Amino acid sequence: MSSLTNPDVPKNRPAFIPLEANPQLMTSLIHKLGVSDALQIHDVYSLTDPDLLAFIPRPALAVLLVFPVSATYESARIAEDSLVEDYSGKGDAEPVLWWRQTIRNACGLMGLLHATANGPAKSFIQDGSTLDEIIKKSTPLGPVDRSLVLEQTPALANAHREAASEGDTPAPAAEDDIDLHYVCFTKGSDGALWELDGRRRGPIRRGDLTENEDVLSEKALSLGPLEFLKREGEDLRFSAVALAGAQISIEKTQKFYIQITGSHMADFEPGIARWLLGNNSENVGVLMGNDAAGKTTLLYQLKCGEHVQTIPTIGFNVETIESPDRSKITLWDIGGCDMIRPLIRHYIVKDRFIVFIHDCHDAERLDYSLEHLHAGAQWMIDAGCRYMWVLFNKQDLLPPAERESIVGGLRTRFEAELKQYQDKISVKIMDTPGLSAVSGDQLDVVMNDIRDTLQGTSKSSQKSTKDQVAKLEQGPSEMELVERIKVANQNSIGPDQFWKSFMSGDLDSWDHYSHLRAGFFVLIEGLSKGARLLECATNFLEQLNTLRQKNPERFRNTAHKTMTIFWLYQIQAAAIAFQAERSFTKFPSQADFGEILLSTPTLMNSGLWKSYYSKDLLFSPGAREYWHLPDLQPLPSFKLQTTDSGPDIMPQVMENSYRLPRFAFAVVQKTLSSKLRRGGVVKQALESLQASTIRLRASNNLINPYSETQSYFWIQLVHALLKSLEINATSPSQAMTEADVPGAKLTFDAFRVLFDLSGDEWKTYYSPGVWDSIQARMAFVPPDRKPLPNVLARPSSAKMELARLRMIKASTQQIAKPLELPPKEELEFAAAVLIDEANLEGGLGVASHAGLLRHLHRQLSSGNQPAQQRGNKHPIGSIAAHTAIELSQALGSTRSMFWVQQAQIAMAKSDTISTFEKFIHENPQLAYEDLPLLYYSPELWDSAEAKATFVLPDRQHLSSIVPKPTVK
Repeated sequence: MSSLTNPDVPKNRPAFIPLEANPQLMTSLIHKLGVSDALQIHDVYSLTDPDLLAFIPRPALAVLLVFPVSATYESARIAEDSLVEDYSGKGDAEPVLWWRQTIRNACGLMGLLHATANGPAKSFIQDGSTLDEIIKKSTPLGPVDRSLVLEQTPALANAHREAASEGDTPAPAAEDDIDLHYVCFTKGSDGALWELDGRRRGPIRRGDLTENEDVLSEKALSLGPLEFLKREGEDLRFSAVALAGAQISIEKTQKFYIQITGSHMADFEPGIARWLLGNNSENVGVLMGNDAAGKTTLLYQLKCGEHVQTIPTIGFNVETIESPDRSKITLWDIGGCDMIRPLIRHYIVKDRFIVFIHDCHDAERLDYSLEHLHAGAQWMIDAGCRYMWVLFNKQDLLPPAERESIVGGLRTRFEAELKQYQDKISVKIMDTPGLSAVSGDQLDVVMNDIRDTLQGTSKSSQKSTKDQVAKLEQGPSEMELVERIKVANQNSIGPDQFWKSFMSGDLDSWDHYSHLRAGFFVLIEGLSKGARLLECATNFLEQLNTLRQKNPERFRNTAHKTMTIFWLYQIQAAAIAFQAERSFTKFPSQADFGEILLSTPTLMNSGLWKSYYSKDLLFSPGAREYWHLPDLQPLPSFKLQTTDSGPDIMPQVMENSYRLPRFAFAVVQKTLSSKLRRGGVVKQALESLQASTIRLRASNNLINPYSETQSYFWIQLVHALLKSLEINATSPSQAMTEADVPGAKLTFDAFRVLFDLSGDEWKTYYSPGVWDSIQARMAFVPPDRKPLPNVLARPSSAKMELARLRMIKASTQQIAKPLELPPKEELEFAAAVLIDEANLEGGLGVASHAGLLRHLHRQLSSGNQPAQQRGNKHPIGSIAAHTAIELSQALGSTRSMFWVQQAQIAMAKSDTISTFEKFIHENPQLAYEDLPLLYYSPELWDSAEAKATFVLPDRQHLSSIVPKPTVK
């Protein structure tokens, strides 16, 4: 058979393992062959989007297009090749060096050889390398002999084999039939664009380029890749990579994180700083000074108008102070202890000011304060800041007779120290007589001076983030997007068929519309099982990875954690808004997907991410592996209904008939997750319930008396009901276990609907006389009507679906109304179980919640000892900071600092050092593992930014104020 009709390499020829279109893998291969590290292979995310093309360093020296060999392509190839003879060129005069492919499945290697051996890339090949030797041997030879050079170079085969085995997907066998093919487009020595393909009859000259046009220029793309894709049609599944200069790392700043054992500082991308530090126009300042100088006291005096008890700041506090004229000043209070001090410079950014607070009463640490002052001034100069105010605090603690002279001496000393900076920054010393953060005296004078100074400063001419976003948002018009959606809706298959095809990997196409639709279906499945958004994204990525292994040509370039979560978030926001607009009583179904898109057509804009993320952040390796928050603007808020005509989710304060069932449900859920024996958990539950019942009845006589029989009955019944979901399933897939709705994640409202719970189920088993008897209160009395069953009937499919809808409803309502603490009796029960778990585990491990709290108690208790017992070696704030930073290595910064702060506040409420058991019993809210979600959304709490540095809550305020004791 002629090479015209069948150019494929015969099966009796040498074969290589197919090469994956993986930029890292390809870069590794060309470097092994001898290409300089100055060049690398880059992903080409779009051939038409200028913003995405701009991400690739220019000039681009070659483009490799990867595509499935189709009938359309073969017809065009045969027609074009029939017009030319087999290529016979050789020698140095050739505009390009071309090899015919005679090794099976080596088209990827051929593409890399053609890309690196031609044009300017050739000058980046190291002398004496494998590739240099191949080029020198091949250049004087004709095509047939050139192919033999490749076949007879062992170093080439070895390098290719090593690279091909390192791909993200399992490598196929070298002898397998692969329908993917590589074509290289490069610029020859004659300045023209050439298509180089070892399956063709020779190199193909596609057209002339000017000196300033590279292979990714508009003309080159139109002559080569785009013409190729136009011929194949819109459904062609392709990918592309480019050979260009090595990516220059973006300028790094330092993380808000330091290891306690050394001076190494981890890298931290600017996108995080933009998110954390903001980019708004309001005036922002940083409070500096020694620890215990009064920074936090001053901040909350300004915010609350009164003196509040605070704890040492281990991370930061931030508050916005609004004046009568509605102007706002935001102040950051950064911890002042030794380990936190080096991190403060990350908060000194352009256009911020510093308020430096000196403790007049702390004469022994004056030099230490001045050292801190110099550091702050230098950080201001480095960042381009202009204004600093110096406040002499705690003047009220000075001896009245010496007050004026002490303050005067301090002013003289500070003026002398600051003189060296007078031409670089503006410093004003506020030695206002009587200034005190505790009493608030003279603080208004300070704030008025700060406001007057800042309001007189001309505003920056830099464009706001909103303007930048508006520019980035330029793309298809809403009308164009709506038309696309209508066409896609019309051509789409039914929901059930789509879901089945997606799960099996049999979808006819995998475009943006299909991706959105599959994401919405995965979201519905996840929410119905109690999964949060990030868990749904993990499930989605796992399914996509499975599909990619089965069909890598179709499901390509999908494993991107940040992009996946971003789109699921946008889909969820659109679905919730659609529900509110239509006044639906339940979350939209799979059948509503098309209408959801029409209500939010921007979802169809595949470049929507550009409004939220810079390319530097989104295309970073970190964003591919971990969830990163946007760095241009925050994610949109959810628009939920203010009213709901459907059945209510059960309220926190349960009516009396559901009090015991709910408590029993919490107990059984705990037995499913705890390592403790079920009997021990139930025993703690009954003791906690008895104590809380007695306490509640003291103030509310509508609460029924405690009954051992009633309590134990409900625990047994709930346990039997949950077990029936698993045991009565006709197949493993029907069991409502981890594969369906996990019992540990099922909400009580969904459980109540699932089993049509009324609260009167006891009447089937007990007569009223026995149920309410004194004997039944004192000890468990067996049923007198009917024995308790071990297994009950499995709910109907209709009940199952209703329970799923309640799970979805609960998940979406938590977005508008964040979590609340469970009833106190459940918290007290959780606290008792946690103590037992901590005693069971022992040691200082922090992997479990019980272990973490025990560790915090031991560490912070030493800091709460009297100063003489500590020897004044470790101030309380330093111990807390040490603990938080130490834990951040395992938990992340936000998690560690949050729990350290919560433990600090809990301990500060007591005047004495308590045992761990007393500590938990007095603060049962600490046993609630989801406590952070009262303050943080899951999207923020689980982000890479929250792990790298301590971020502020986005749900409700979190401060260092110690609550005042409740007056009984």
